[in-house]
Amino acid sequence: METLSFILGIAFIVVIALTVVATYAFVKVIKVKNELDEIQRYLNTAINQIYQSIAEENTQIHRRVDLFEKEIFGQLDSRLDKLENRLINKK
Repeated sequence: METLSFILGIAFIVVIALTVVATYAFVKVIKVKNELDEIQRYLNTAINQIYQSIAEENTQIHRRVDLFEKEIFGQLDSRLDKLENRLINKK
């Protein structure tokens, strides 16, 4: 009877110890999961900002290209008009 009580006491202590360790492990896992979720939200925000910045830069580049194209065609038209006037006046 004493041996049975001793074994049951040791088993009870082991079960309590395992319960404490399992609870501690679950708490740690939940904390790590929350940290990972926070990091994921931060990365998603950063990636969205990068995509937005790239889109804005792309828009600015297209505007500059259009502006340069207009300037080049304007200069070309001006030069062609001057050439045309010279050719007409020489006749």
